[in-house]
Amino acid sequence: MTSHSSSIWSEELQQQTRDAIEQLRVTADGRLYFKHATLGYAYATYDDLCNNRLVLYSDRGGDTHHFPWINNLLQAGWVLD
Repeated sequence: MTSHSSSIWSEELQQQTRDAIEQLRVTADGRLYFKHATLGYAYATYDDLCNNRLVLYSDRGGDTHHFPWINNLLQAGWVLD
């Protein structure tokens, strides 16, 4: 059985996203930045990631997106920016 992703993003970028989250590759400001084709941009914080919380904070008015697993984030169309 093969798994087919419905994401518009490449498998390579999706794997880079998984790796960055798992390895906590945050920027100097303590954030990991993401993009979505229609929802824009968001970030996750180092504190949330260290505490096993996968929460994206939107740059559009404070919306948050919660995900139980990295694959859920990817299936929702979010990837590393």
